[in-house]
Amino acid sequence: MRKFNGRDLLYAFPAFAFAIPTFPVMIILPALYAEKFGYDIIKIGISLFLAKIIDTISDPFMGWINDKGLISRKCWIILGAIISGFALKKLFFIDSIPYENYLLIWISLLYLGWTIFQIPYLSIGYDLEKNYFLRTKISAFREFFVLLGLFLSLGLPMFLRINNAELSKYLVYIAIITGIVGISFICFFIVVPLKKKGGNSIIFSTLKNLKRNLSLIKIMTIFFINSLANVLPMILFAFFVTYILGGDDFERQKVLFFYFLFAILGLPFWALLSKKINKNFTWAASLFFSSFFFLFVLLLSEGDIFFFILVSCLTGFCLGADLIFPPSIQADITDLHKFKFKEDISGLLFSFITFINKITFAIASLFVFVILGTLGFEANQEINNESKNFIFFCYAILPITLKLISGYYLLNFKSSQSEQLKIQKKIYG
Repeated sequence: MRKFNGRDLLYAFPAFAFAIPTFPVMIILPALYAEKFGYDIIKIGISLFLAKIIDTISDPFMGWINDKGLISRKCWIILGAIISGFALKKLFFIDSIPYENYLLIWISLLYLGWTIFQIPYLSIGYDLEKNYFLRTKISAFREFFVLLGLFLSLGLPMFLRINNAELSKYLVYIAIITGIVGISFICFFIVVPLKKKGGNSIIFSTLKNLKRNLSLIKIMTIFFINSLANVLPMILFAFFVTYILGGDDFERQKVLFFYFLFAILGLPFWALLSKKINKNFTWAASLFFSSFFFLFVLLLSEGDIFFFILVSCLTGFCLGADLIFPPSIQADITDLHKFKFKEDISGLLFSFITFINKITFAIASLFVFVILGTLGFEANQEINNESKNFIFFCYAILPITLKLISGYYLLNFKSSQSEQLKIQKKIYG
């Protein structure tokens, strides 16, 4: 079994640049607009929800365009990077909100840029590797750079001791510079097979085949449930640390620093374990362990930052599995679909992963922020018991339940290297 070569490194590196802004956008941005600019919490929730709805519509459309092959995937990657960089500067390099729908407009454009980049990028990864286990390894390699980007975005404030507003500006600059370097690697050093122009033109036939692909439907259901379990704590993290544990910006950053550090350490463990047992069993095991560790969050109260860090280290170690297995399993599903229905729609199928991540974020944002608003939650003030109980429920109890459900369904999902080898032998000879 070959080791990673230079191609894998060059392919995976752009993920680093696009991961760096994830922490500022997903976690800092809602708190920043609420606390610094006095943006109404319900308006933030509605803006994030509408932006995600707009964004999710673009995912399958971008996947379909990718599969048509009218424009090279490298060109789409460059366009997505340009849009993303410009939108990031507009979101974070401001001193006040200049007009009513500012957040909605620029967060929507940022998400659109990410979509235009991410779908062809994932699709290229599918074309680069066909081996059952090596798909997990190249996915792990890509997610290593994702976690490294997140780790850097959390490590800077640990050393510079700057507030979230200044931190975001530094990170945007780093993301743009490393993005230019990473996309240059893709464009000049990665040989990407060209898609046949005009392929998959009968869209109604494709939709019919998607409905008939039961394995795809099952795994998408699992992706949806687990993604919802992941985004709820992500959305509420800043509020949980501040209003439940009594922490400040620096303690938020410290918790996340250790969380992603252990996620990086966990990546090789889950990847190697999946070589011993099937991907679905390995992923299910990580979900069960994560659920157990997260139970201890329910015992925490104000001042328990140290114990929260310990819990975060354990759950962070399990995070790697959530990152590497969805793209790897989806690559196998893409082969299965190609074999059964004689159509190559890798872009569309990989768009389903990004679609699910975004629609769950939209649903969770609307649900969490609207309910908090109706319970009388106000930023920078002591919150009432109803708000505290709701934060505990959405941050811990509901995610634990959803992860257990996902793990149960994964145990009953058929996926093995021998089956995949048979399918690929029939496809590729």
